Amino acid sequence: MQELISIGDKVDMELLVNGEVVQDAEKRRILSCKVMDILDDRLLRITMPFYERRIVPLSVGDQYEMCIFSAKGIYGSKFTVINRLKEGNIFMADMELLKPLKKVQRREYFRHDCQLPANYRMVSSEEDLIINLEGEEQVEWKKCVILDISGGGMRMISEFHENVSEIIQVRFPLDNNGEQQFLTENGKLISSVPKQAKVNLYDQRIEFDGIEEQDRERIIRYIFDEERKKISKEKGLN
Repeated sequence: MQELISIGDKVDMELLVNGEVVQDAEKRRILSCKVMDILDDRLLRITMPFYERRIVPLSVGDQYEMCIFSAKGIYGSKFTVINRLKEGNIFMADMELLKPLKKVQRREYFRHDCQLPANYRMVSSEEDLIINLEGEEQVEWKKCVILDISGGGMRMISEFHENVSEIIQVRFPLDNNGEQQFLTENGKLISSVPKQAKVNLYDQRIEFDGIEEQDRERIIRYIFDEERKKISKEKGLN
């Protein structure tokens, strides 16, 4: 593993149930952590992962699908938790590799945590007709905040519960080399649930539908630029 990944690399991981990731969108939990050490060719030490800024204690014996974002590419495989430990104030876990690492080509699924103010609207044939005949100013846009984004979709919060499986249109800003650009993308709403410990807020997940490849590349470029800035800051290079 040493030739593929490095200490400090970002990791996304999902719990495996009977050897498979959970398919229910409302129950899926993608946890985030970092590589702390590479113990040998099969053992990886990671920080205890977080979900929605809360630490998630791993249980010895549980299996996870892990996706590691390294400078040489994105690599994934299945791991099992074999040990839990603490050094100072840092909680960690040792993960044993179950299958050889494989390069993941679908980089559009690399999620970037953020807080982007945005606007959205639910799309219907009636609203589309209003836009065509009377102009976009007739459409009601609602406020939201994007909490994470990838080339495949996003997660956001808003004050409104929306109907799952409907089409949603989101308008949001991206910083590109110091210049702010706005994208407007359509997607399928795959979940809308009350946010834990937050009154009158709904956590909503969106899968892009019909996104132009040029726009997807803009999102991916933004994500990797922001991740590089964050890694540089954490390593004290800024």
